[in-house]
Amino acid sequence: MDLNGLISTIITATSALVAIIGGFLVSRVITLSGERSAIERRLKEINNDLITKQKMLEQIEKDFLEEDIKDFINDYCEEIIIEEKSIQQILDEDDSSDLTLEILEPYIEELFSIRDEIFKLIEKTDENYVLPNNLNELMKDNNIIIEGKKDLHELVYKTIYNLMPDEPSTIFGTNFKLTAVDHRNLLKGTSVFSQQMLRDRINERNTLRNEVQTLIIRKNEQEKILGDYGKPSGLWGGLWVLIYACIVGIAYPSVLLPYPKNTYDDVTTKWFLLFLFFSELIALFIYLGVSMFKLTKNNGSQNL
Repeated sequence: MDLNGLISTIITATSALVAIIGGFLVSRVITLSGERSAIERRLKEINNDLITKQKMLEQIEKDFLEEDIKDFINDYCEEIIIEEKSIQQILDEDDSSDLTLEILEPYIEELFSIRDEIFKLIEKTDENYVLPNNLNELMKDNNIIIEGKKDLHELVYKTIYNLMPDEPSTIFGTNFKLTAVDHRNLLKGTSVFSQQMLRDRINERNTLRNEVQTLIIRKNEQEKILGDYGKPSGLWGGLWVLIYACIVGIAYPSVLLPYPKNTYDDVTTKWFLLFLFFSELIALFIYLGVSMFKLTKNNGSQNL
């Protein structure tokens, strides 16, 4: 029995099927690759934008923290440097403050250092010298140069000056006047313009917080989508069907060409070749059926 025609037909038909499946897989791989690249670019843009927004937010949060610390020192300067009241006790009494002892400790240590420095400067002045109510005048009259944080030096000096006795006396004793001293506005602006600037900064901080949160959500969504591209549905199944069809429909029949007569059991060989051909057709239809089922199932769930 001459099986060359049958074998050639099987090879030709299988080659056509392989070309169709292969073209579909290649097209899908190219599409997935392009979409993956687009998502990676989008994710990179989101990351860059997120890093920038986070840095801006961190700077604003840092500025607000410094403002809170400055306000705390302004409000409780007398209690801290003169009465030497416990910082933890002040925090316990002030329910409106979100500051902690750990945050305030280095600033309080610096404040005490400035207090000691001011005391020494006043001690070095002449006994008959009348202390001015302004630190700049004291520095000018005594050729004193103060480096760093001039505003805190001014606050400490003003606090000490207002608590000094009317008559000359040592400032290290207990002769301070226990009079109310309003030094809370020395470092804070109270103008309408300053208040508007503060409101603008608060709005900017809130806007940045919302933008950062939105970018984090978008980043998580893009990362999830990107992860799904690493598990493309049906792609590996199509590849295995393609490999199987190539083996049983092209590679094996090609080995039999040219088919030798009266060498093998022609009838058995014929039916075996047909079985292999039909099996690849069944594999192809199963693959297409499963793919269509998943596609229609996903669309149905989305419609719900």
